[in-house]
Amino acid sequence: MRKIRNSRDIEREKLRLRVQQLEQEKALRESWLELKEDLRPGKLLRNKLAEYTREKPGEEGLVSGLVNAGTAYLSKKLTGYAGAKIDSSLQAGIEKAGEKLKTILTRKKKTT
Repeated sequence: MRKIRNSRDIEREKLRLRVQQLEQEKALRESWLELKEDLRPGKLLRNKLAEYTREKPGEEGLVSGLVNAGTAYLSKKLTGYAGAKIDSSLQAGIEKAGEKLKTILTRKKKTT
């Protein structure tokens, strides 16, 4: 703050202080509106969920971990199911081939 020597300096200083006051009021109003927006229930829930899903280096996020565990479980179940189906299909194919081979061999024995 400069030394005030005359009335014009007083008026300039009052004007500068008024501008500063208006700028601070504007910043306070914007800050208040942002705070109100951030504290809305939906936004608060989204922010908390985002906080839990954020992964830090070397750590696994909660949601990411749950998704990975669910995926591993489902793939294990599907692999087991598909493996059983493939196994039963192969077994049925082998049995059919064996039956055909038997019939072919029994026909050849009868003809000889």
